[in-house]
Amino acid sequence: MDGRGRRIQSGWMDTKPMSQSELMAWEIKARRWLVLGLVGLVTGVFGVGLITLQMSYEMLKKTEVMREAKERLFRDPRVMEELGSPLRLGWAVAGEIEDLPERGTARFNFYVWGPRGRAAVNLRAEKSPMGKWKYLLLEVKVPGHPAISCADGVLRPGA
Repeated sequence: MDGRGRRIQSGWMDTKPMSQSELMAWEIKARRWLVLGLVGLVTGVFGVGLITLQMSYEMLKKTEVMREAKERLFRDPRVMEELGSPLRLGWAVAGEIEDLPERGTARFNFYVWGPRGRAAVNLRAEKSPMGKWKYLLLEVKVPGHPAISCADGVLRPGA
């Protein structure tokens, strides 16, 4: 009751029940919002996952061992002959790295692209106590052609 003796009642209690058509219209609107919300949630989750992947790939590409491997591959005339020029790294880099001051290991698989196609690259390297990376395996596999090795200890033309 308010100060004048009237009963206080909220607005939702005053309304009559919805008709069948009003109920169906409300249900359709509610479903649309539910679907829109779920699509937004799924898109957000995938977006965060994609950003996380991109950041991890970029971090791997900026490591010392990857920079040196890229330089070796991009300077090798055999790779340039098979793929053409200019060369570029693929988007994804799969693998792992342990990089400590006195030792380390790296294992990566990635793609290199050129005007004539793409090639898979396998990299295996160890870090010496002096801090220098030794490439045990740096192999470029162009489909339909023999593998090209750019690893340490392999004679390379122009080296």
